[in-house]
Amino acid sequence: MSGGEKDGMPRIPSGEHRANPLSVLVEALKMTWGLVVLVALGLAGDFFAGDAGALRTLALAAAAIFAACLLLGFVIWRARTRELADEGLVVRWGLLNRRRLTVPYEHIHTVSMNSTLFERVFGLVTLDLDTGAAATEGDASKISGMREGEAEVLRAELFRRKRAAAPADEKNLEASDSPDAPEAERPLAVFSLTNRQLALAAASHISAGGQAFALVVLLGNGLAQLGEWGLFDLEGAGAGIAATEVPALLPLLAGFVISVLVFGAVVSFAVNLMRYAGYRVERYADRVVVEHGLLSRVSRTVVAGRVQYVAVRQGIIRQLIGYAEVTAQVVSAPGEKDGESSGSVLLHPFIRMDELDAFLAEVLPAYAGVLGAAQLGRLGPVARRRAVVRAVIWWPFATAIFFGAHWLFGFSGLLERAAWLLRPVLVAAAVLSVVLLVGFVADALRAWGAARYGHTARELVLVTGGLTRLTVIVPRARLQRMSVSVSPFQRRAGVATLSVRTAASDAAGLELRDVPAADAEALLAWFRPRLSPAR
Repeated sequence: MSGGEKDGMPRIPSGEHRANPLSVLVEALKMTWGLVVLVALGLAGDFFAGDAGALRTLALAAAAIFAACLLLGFVIWRARTRELADEGLVVRWGLLNRRRLTVPYEHIHTVSMNSTLFERVFGLVTLDLDTGAAATEGDASKISGMREGEAEVLRAELFRRKRAAAPADEKNLEASDSPDAPEAERPLAVFSLTNRQLALAAASHISAGGQAFALVVLLGNGLAQLGEWGLFDLEGAGAGIAATEVPALLPLLAGFVISVLVFGAVVSFAVNLMRYAGYRVERYADRVVVEHGLLSRVSRTVVAGRVQYVAVRQGIIRQLIGYAEVTAQVVSAPGEKDGESSGSVLLHPFIRMDELDAFLAEVLPAYAGVLGAAQLGRLGPVARRRAVVRAVIWWPFATAIFFGAHWLFGFSGLLERAAWLLRPVLVAAAVLSVVLLVGFVADALRAWGAARYGHTARELVLVTGGLTRLTVIVPRARLQRMSVSVSPFQRRAGVATLSVRTAASDAAGLELRDVPAADAEALLAWFRPRLSPAR
């Protein structure tokens, strides 16, 4: 990167700048890859039929697509520029309809530095600026095609200008934490994972069921496609299964289910391992930087003062071993980013619960000690009864639908014609409904037993969830709304639903049902003054 240096820190040169020219090649490869896959799928039948000309057609199509994408990428690259102006970061783009977006420095909440696999091969990264208005800004607030060192310097410069543009009271607060400018650019605390912690973090976050379901769907689609190409006789396979005795099928089905679950667990472990690999969090005077990812590298920078609340999440495995995942919720547009909610920033993927306060004291000091200081209440027996009723109320309707479908198939004669497929499916659906019933009831009872609510002088604490437990710490200053709603059934039982909202779009865990009505009103009274005495 060109430009002079001052005190050992490179400076961003003035004027308009474009992305690195290598980004043209990267974007062309991204666009070409997807289009060539579509062409290859269209020619798959010719490939399997032994048509040698199909390979030549694919090669010519790939070359033509790449040339077109390369030309399009070059035109877009020429039209898109960025500039650090006095009022903010200015991004210009557009060919016929020229557009301009100005991102004020003081409005920047988070800055993510991401690298896809293609970008990592060429040493490029993308800066994604989030002001909370990303739904309207779209990709305009993304700065792609930068070298990693250049992106880090630009990110530091953006936060330096953000501090300079901050209101006077925020400047005084930052000055008390960091009396000199170099302190703001030096990490005050650093955390990472050992190899053992990385493996345990990946293993304790396994979701074999979801991966197995995706695998079964993919397998079914693949068999159907092979049938269309004439490479697999689906009807013949069904006739063979129909001729097989049911007892002989049970070991086969059991083996298939176990294999699918094991494969799903292995895939989930590998995905988590790649996601958490290289985890590192650094706390500076005014911001927190979190990096993780193997194939796709993610680096997110969060302004500490912009955090809306902290969430501590524990799956069933992590509840048993006493570990949790810690995230910070920030203002962001709805959606997902890097496999997680765009408003959720991973602070620590795998931390012992008894070390949580020490970690928060180093990374987000304002949230340290809250869980120990809060006086937490519990739900009463009436809430347990209502939770169980909500868990089982769907089952009679599902049972009626099941028997109705069984009668309909039998009446239409379809059950007899396709009994080899429909009977096992219907039996499996009945068994699954019972398993789900037991699981929902167990989850409801665990959620009731774990639910907590309370506050300190300045923070609200809510604990919700059963098999997946979520603890949230919300500063009262971040609460935009707190409501207490009562249905006719709740009024009769003397309970209410407590719901709170912050500016963060992700509101998971900010609602608790069946709180005693008196406690809900007391929480509402605590929220109303909006004056925060010392804790």
